[in-house]
Amino acid sequence: MPELWLGLSIVFAGLAVWIAVYLAPRWLVRARIRARLQNMGELDGLDDGRSWLREFAEWFTGQSAIEGDFDALRQALETTGRSRHQAQSLYMLWCWLLPSLVIVAGFLALGPVGGALVAAGAFILPRRFIRTVGVNAEKRQNLEAIELCHMTRMLMEAGLSIERALRLIAAQGRPIMPALSIRLDRFNRVMESGADRTRALDELGNNRRILVLRHYVNLMKQSGTLGSGVSSSLDQIIQEAQQGERNRLKEETNRIGAKMTMVMMVFMLPALFILIGGPAVLSIAETLGR
Repeated sequence: MPELWLGLSIVFAGLAVWIAVYLAPRWLVRARIRARLQNMGELDGLDDGRSWLREFAEWFTGQSAIEGDFDALRQALETTGRSRHQAQSLYMLWCWLLPSLVIVAGFLALGPVGGALVAAGAFILPRRFIRTVGVNAEKRQNLEAIELCHMTRMLMEAGLSIERALRLIAAQGRPIMPALSIRLDRFNRVMESGADRTRALDELGNNRRILVLRHYVNLMKQSGTLGSGVSSSLDQIIQEAQQGERNRLKEETNRIGAKMTMVMMVFMLPALFILIGGPAVLSIAETLGR
């Protein structure tokens, strides 16, 4: 009987992963096409469409016992380019649905003690993974935002407007800005839906941890409102971003030095003591043996 429950748990886990990886993107594309064909001007309708999965995820993350945990991970998920509704669906899948199946399988296969350990890992590891992915995405997008400033300055000096420059960058700059291009695509969709440029720029720079992109958005808003030039301001943003990146690399280098010191103390010093003191210990043992 336990083997049967274990097999069913594995089957359902595989089915959930198959739905999330293979079917959900197809359903999302179909919903988006239907929304555009129906001329839905609302931004959320253009992004995700209406589906039972989205509605259930929105209801689930809105519960008082779940809302705080979701808010702690929402920023990390949205940093990777997901919309709020996509973040809700991924959070429900990776932090609750799959861990629940793994916990059931762990209790059936390993008993109470092993199941408790599996339960702790199933709830902690996905959340740590999501936070780590969010931090890495922020670092990568800060670097890509420097390239965005370079390309924007070049295109605007050629006479293009902000909208046309960002549309061209999203189309041609994807190989060098793979993470940031998702945000640029969303900005272009917001503009195509008829929204105000200020709202679209706020959507582009809503993450305050991506400082370079945040400064870039503030400059574009100021340029659109006051009509001021942006070349010198973009140069200043680029220089500050490069200096900040140098400081970050120096800090990480100092941390690596401290970590290597601990590694040397744990692994190399005992070997060094054995190499230097080994012959002396053998000589003393031979002398005492005589």
